[in-house]
Amino acid sequence: MRHQALQHVCLTCRHQARAASTLSRASKRYVQISATPTSTEPTQRSIEATQTAAPPDARFEVLGTHSSLLSASLSASQNLYTRKGTLVGFNGTPENALSTLSLLEPFRRGPLAIPFLYQRLTSTTPYTALLAPKSPNTSLVVVHLDGRVDWILAQRNALQAWTGPSLALRPQLNTALSPAYWGQTHTTGRGLLALTGRGLIHQISLKQGEEYIVHPSHVVAYTAGPSSPRPYRFKATSFRLQIPAISNWIPDTRFFRVMRESTAWSLLSRVAFTLRTWSRRTIWGDRILLQSRGNSLRDSLSNRDVNEIADSPAGSAAAAFHRKPAATTTTKGPGGDVVHDAVTPGPGAPSEKARETKLSFATVGQKGEGVRWEKDGQEGKSS
Repeated sequence: MRHQALQHVCLTCRHQARAASTLSRASKRYVQISATPTSTEPTQRSIEATQTAAPPDARFEVLGTHSSLLSASLSASQNLYTRKGTLVGFNGTPENALSTLSLLEPFRRGPLAIPFLYQRLTSTTPYTALLAPKSPNTSLVVVHLDGRVDWILAQRNALQAWTGPSLALRPQLNTALSPAYWGQTHTTGRGLLALTGRGLIHQISLKQGEEYIVHPSHVVAYTAGPSSPRPYRFKATSFRLQIPAISNWIPDTRFFRVMRESTAWSLLSRVAFTLRTWSRRTIWGDRILLQSRGNSLRDSLSNRDVNEIADSPAGSAAAAFHRKPAATTTTKGPGGDVVHDAVTPGPGAPSEKARETKLSFATVGQKGEGVRWEKDGQEGKSS
């Protein structure tokens, strides 16, 4: 009996542990942001396009504390393409090496402002080249491609060097973004890519169904998929542009004074006034900060009210609506006498003058004689 009870308790604990682990896995977020490693081993030290190893005839390795140098080790007759003027050192047999200037589709890359001048380096013996980008404060990262996953280079100057017999680079136009980011490069095939970016490059991993918002100027490259990145704008964004008054720069001559008195000028002024009022009611109506549920705004405010509220500083219209004037009441007393009440203070703490205010009554006879004063419970007579 005791053994069965212990088994029941243990079974309950196991169910609770499984439920807790299931909830923890369901609430886990898969968006991972990590610093990009600086080596070329696909499993640990580089951006992984896939899990397969890089081609054995080429090897890229990032050197330096700030990842600002690239060591490219290639076998014989292997072509290395790099940006012109980025070759720092060469290890091998210089007599067997050949360096030529290569033009990479200048007519397609030129209109998109993508660099097309590259240096092709090849040798009949194995060699190692040391490369460094021209721009300061930049870092390098290596991308491995095996032909199953394509990459899109979002930055125009991101491509620093590449190698691979079947690696193809095609420029493409992305009109979904602003014109500053239209030029992109689609990479496909097998090979190695060396990309450069400003500052330290981080890698972001997203699972299916997840989203991440980032400015396009900070995206170096991303994997090509069925759903390409789309532009996104935050809500309630506004851009205010102030235009100086042109009338202050033009002198007030007789010609302009006569034109202002003409019928055509009056007609143009009325049309401009109507258009400005209509735009403030329909386009910039949220700046007035009014909401009407019964009648429309057109029935509540006149054209003059709309323009006065729009021209007033922010917050002054609300303060004017909530301001309460001082209340003064006048009543008639018995016998035809007139009684005036003192000013009633508004809500809030009374001021010093309001505390000193006293209430007095004056009673005058019908013939103007025998004036009687009543002040704070005291009576006085005067003739």
